[in-house]
Formats: sequence, C-alpha cells, structure tokens
Amino acid sequence: MVDINKRVFWHFTFKDILTILCSAAIPIALAVYTTIESQQQKQQAEKKQQFDSEQAEKIRRFDLEQAENIRQFDLEQSRELRQQTLYDEFINNIFKLDNYGYLKERKNPWAFANAYYRAAHRQWDTKRKADVLQFLKEKQLIGRNNCSGGCRTTNLDDIIRLNKLNFDNVHLASETGVLNQLDLECVSFDQVSMSNTTFSFASLNGVSFDGGRLDNVKFDGSSLLCTSFNGVNLEGADFGNSDLTGAHFSNSDMTGAKITEDQMSQASFHNVIMPNREKSETTLSTTTKQPITETTTIFKTEIPTTRTTTSSSSSPTTTPSTTTASTPSSSSSSSSTTTSTTTTASTPSPSSLSSTTSSTTTSKSSSTAAATEATSLSTLSTTTITSIAWNSTFLNQTIYSTGLGSYAVAVADVNNDNKLDIVTVNSGSSTVSVLLNKGNGTFSSPANYSVDGIPFAVAVADVNSDNKSDIVIANLMLRTVSVLLNAGNGTFSTRTNYSVGGAPQAVTVTDVNSDNKPDIVAANQGSDSVSVLFNRGNGTFSSQVTYAVGGGPQAVTVIDVNSDNKPDIVAANVESNTVSVLFNRGNGTFSPQVTYAVGLSPHSVAVADVNSDNKPDIITANYKPNTVTVLLNTGNGTFSPQFTYKVGENPHSVAVANVNSDNTPDIVTANYGSNTVSVLLNRGNGTFFPQTIYRVGATPSSVVIADVNSDNKPDIIVVNKAGNTVSILLQS
Repeated sequence: MVDINKRVFWHFTFKDILTILCSAAIPIALAVYTTIESQQQKQQAEKKQQFDSEQAEKIRRFDLEQAENIRQFDLEQSRELRQQTLYDEFINNIFKLDNYGYLKERKNPWAFANAYYRAAHRQWDTKRKADVLQFLKEKQLIGRNNCSGGCRTTNLDDIIRLNKLNFDNVHLASETGVLNQLDLECVSFDQVSMSNTTFSFASLNGVSFDGGRLDNVKFDGSSLLCTSFNGVNLEGADFGNSDLTGAHFSNSDMTGAKITEDQMSQASFHNVIMPNREKSETTLSTTTKQPITETTTIFKTEIPTTRTTTSSSSSPTTTPSTTTASTPSSSSSSSSTTTSTTTTASTPSPSSLSSTTSSTTTSKSSSTAAATEATSLSTLSTTTITSIAWNSTFLNQTIYSTGLGSYAVAVADVNNDNKLDIVTVNSGSSTVSVLLNKGNGTFSSPANYSVDGIPFAVAVADVNSDNKSDIVIANLMLRTVSVLLNAGNGTFSTRTNYSVGGAPQAVTVTDVNSDNKPDIVAANQGSDSVSVLFNRGNGTFSSQVTYAVGGGPQAVTVIDVNSDNKPDIVAANVESNTVSVLFNRGNGTFSPQVTYAVGLSPHSVAVADVNSDNKPDIITANYKPNTVTVLLNTGNGTFSPQFTYKVGENPHSVAVANVNSDNTPDIVTANYGSNTVSVLLNRGNGTFFPQTIYRVGATPSSVVIADVNSDNKPDIIVVNKAGNTVSILLQS
C-alpha cells in the first residue's frame, strides 16, 4: 500500500507555483485584452456611425433649406413676373383706349376702363398699386377737375374711380423728393382703406379722403392744402412736417395722431376727436339756404338686353340675440301721395366718430322750374319742351342727431300712435336709432340699439302678424339679415339672424308667394345675387334661395312690373351698370334675369308709374354721371330705352312719390357728393322738369318721402352719413 503523503508528486516549490501561474496568466491576459479592444472598436464604430448619421442629417437639412430657398426665390420671381405682367397688360390696354380715342370721351368707354381698373386693382401688390396710381394721375385719368391754389372749385369728376379701394401699406412717394412732389392733386380717395399707408413728398392739395380708413397713415413732407377729412378714421396718423393750410377735419377720429400746434392752427376742425381724446367744438349753421335751380338735358339711348341666371339654396344659420335695433331700409318706392321707401346701397368705411348735436332751421325756401331741352340721341333729333310745373316748396332742414355713420333711413309708425317715426341704421357704430314722432313733425331724441356687424340697410314691416312694425336689417360683413321683433311700444327685443349671400347691401320685405306673409329679399353685392327667404308664418324664415343678377347688386325692390299680380324683383347693379328684372313665376320662384343698361354706377332703384299708363316704370340714381335714369314700361314687363336727367353730385339714393299734389309721381334724390337733395317735378307725361336743389347735411346717403307732420303734404327725410344726423324738410 502506498502512503500518499510520502509521494513526491505533492511537494511543489514556490518556483513551481509561479511557473504554473505564469503559464495560465498569459492566455487570460490575452483574452482580457482582446475583449477590451473589441469593446473599444465597437464604441468607435458606433461613434463613427452616429457622426456619419449627423453629417448626413446636416447635409439633408442643408439640401432642404437650399431647395426651400430656391422655391421661395422662384415663387417670388413668379409673383414679381405676374405682377409686372398684370401691370404691363393694364398699361397696354389703357394705351389702346387712348389710341382709339376713348380717353377723350366721358361716357360708356369709361364704364369698361373703370371696371377693368377695379378688377386689376384687387390683384396688384402694394408696389404696383402705387405705380399704377402715379401713371393714372400722369395721364389725367383720375382727379380731372379744376383746382385753384390747391382748393377745389368745381365738382369732382374722376374718370377712373378710386373710392372704396384698398391701398393698405402702399408707399406713394416722389422719386426726387420735395423739389418734385408726386402730384395727386384733386384726387378723390373717398371711402378708401389706407391703413399704414405712407405719403412721401406728395402734393395732396384739394384731395378728398372723406369716409376713409387712414389709421396709422404717415404724411411725410407732403402738401395737404384744402384737403378734406370728413368722417375719417385717423387714429395714430402722423402728419410729420406736412403743410395743412386750409385742410378741413370734420366728424373724424384723430386719437393718438401726431400733429403740431402750428399744423392745428393751419387747419379747421369740426366735431373731431382730437389726439388727446378730447372733442373739438361742434357748431351747426342755422342760416337760411335757398334752393338752387338748374336746367337739365334728357338723353335717350338704346338698351341691350341679356338673359342669364342661376339659382341655389342654402341653409340659414339662425342665431337668436337679445339686442333691439331699428334701421332704415333701402328697398322699394311707390307713387303714393303720402309715403315712399327707397332703395339705397353702397358701403362707406365706418369711422370712429361721435354724434352731432341737433339744431333746427325754419326759414322758407322757394323753388322754381325752368324749361328743359330733351334730346333723343337715338334719332339725333332735338325737341324743346317748355311748360309750367306745379309749385312744391320745402322748408329748410331741421337736423336731429342719430348714431355714428348713419347710412340708411326708414319711416314707419313703430309705436302704434298713428304718427310716422324715423329709424336709421348706423354703420359706424353698429347701432340703430329710433326717433319717435311727437305729433307735429318734430321728433324725440334717438333711442339707440346695438346690433351685429356693420348694419347697412333696413326695412320695417310686421313680419309676425301681431300688428306691430318689426325691423329687418342687412348686415354687410356677417352675410346675414337680422329680424328684430317689436315689443309693442316702439322698443325692440329678440334679434334672430339668417344667412344670405356675400356683403348684403339692401333689403326689402314683401309677400312674394301670395300666402299673406311678408318675405325677405336681400341684394348681395359680394356674390352678385339676390336672396329670397320665405316667411314661415310666425315671423321666422326659411333657408335662402339665391338667384343670379348683375355685377355688384347694391339696391333691390319688389313690385309687379308685368301686370300678372305677382311681385317681381328689380335690382340695381353698381358694377355692371345695369338693372336686373326677375319675373315671379307665381309660387315665389323667379325666372332668369333680364338686364337693362342704365347710367354709370347705379346706387339706388325705385319703381313707380311715372307716365300714368298703369304700368310701373324703373328709376335709378346713377352715382358717377350725376344723373337719374328713367326706363318706361312698355306694358309686358319690358322697358324702353333710358332717359337720363341731371341731378346733384353723386346721387346715392332715389325716392319717387307725388310731392306737389298733381297726381303724378316726382323724383327726389339724395346727393352724397354735394350735400343736397334734388327734386324733379313730373310734367304729367313721364318726363321731368329741371331739378330744384335743397341743402341738407354732410354726405346724404338715403332718402324717403313721407308726411311726418300730418298735413297731407309729403315731406323729405334724409340721413347724413358723415354728419351722423337726419335732416327733415317739411313741405310748406
């Protein structure tokens, strides 16, 4: 047996142990090294991969940025090219008109030039708007009226109209500075939008900015001799070192404006909110004003007729509201000896003004009529007609305050006391004013009601069969009409909104489907259509049905023009210079329109039998040529060539009624540009004597005829937009 403890095998020296350990450590060290190196390589590879990814992302982003820059550059180049093309095309066409001799004319060719400019204006950028404006002034295509020392001495006679256009952020500047000022003398910028516009070294002598939006406008080194700022928003305006000698500010808001004491001493201010938010002193003249009589010329021209139509229906949005309102309607007219309503339209920009205190005048003015010469251009024959008109004289105006920017007026008994009250719609303050009749033709202070948006037109009628007159308003910006029900004592409660077309400018209320319930018809300038809303019987209304009419319908009336006992629609189209007639099929639906040419820019329409043949005729107020057009009814709802008569400057509204008790309807217009009304007495055969002119308030925009003092004589009621007033001319 072997004793293991004595075997030599188990006896190791220290050297033997070191040898054994060394032989094992080498492979272990190599393994550890290999593992560490492998880990380091992996980390380096990951870092490299991350770096490469980051570099690739940077390159991708750079490429995207470069591509976007190139795209933006191409887009800007494309826009610039398009703008230049539009500009060149416009200039070339104007030169063609010049070459063809049209620029020497003052009639129909300008209807095209005007419409063409306004359409192109909407597509131009601010630079092109400035360039074209300077070109038009150089060619004397705007502001062609006489100026003496910068002050206007004759009526404005713009050939291409700039009113209501958008010049926001436009920079109008002289290229060589003060020694060669940009000449814009005597241009009319009425009702334009010029927010943040800059005038640098511009001659603005005699310019009219009436009704415009000029907040934050800057006048740098410009001349504003005798410039007119009537009803203008001038908040934050900067007059720099400009010359304001003879400039007149009235009914305007200059809150925060920068103007020096010297400049203020150069100009005059009437009813203005000054830069320190204080109101300038308000004064109203009470002097007697005599009517001015003028002769007039009758032009007869052939009328082309066209037929086009589309109809569609859409759902209304009915939003109940609790504000009371009242507003005058721009709708229909009649030949009644006591009352007449009128169609008005168009849209001045609202400005922040305060209402004017009222004053009265009682001096009597006399009227005379002169002989008139009638010329038929279609036959090139001339006939002189001389006769004597029945006398009709109106006393000087009595003025009552209303709301800010009063735009339309209606007359109706709203509190059931058998006295006709006045309702105005105020676009500048989004309110309605109700003036109750005291019984002798004088009126109480206005009760004002807040409404939605910008109220632009009004009609008054009992829509819910409770024997109380309700109010229907057209809201320009909201694409709605509002119905305000009468609470019974001349106050108004619930307001319900109904959808109509774009930018409704006029509204009338008539039963169009023979169910003894008054329906609503609105003229939508923004969508070239009229909307019909049927009354459900309880004062609520169905969804609109729309019908196409001419360009920019600004007024509408509803009356039977073809003797079938069904009320038809007649609309005045301000952009296409036509009236549209839509015949009622008998169930409240309407046939395609038939259009008739009238004067340039018809702002208002009335329908009445002016030649006593029991056929209603059409009368329009033509804003730019300062005329009214008469279209005689041939008997089946078609109309003869137009006759035109001269009235005051920029007739904005027309009413037709018998004002001199001779049983024939006469014509009355509100003349926005001359602060007058024109009265044209009927000779008895559908032709009219020369106008008699009466002075009223600033920028009269709507007129109605009604007996407000119960003396059985029709009186004239006019709302004055810039004056924030209503004028009443009682018949003597």
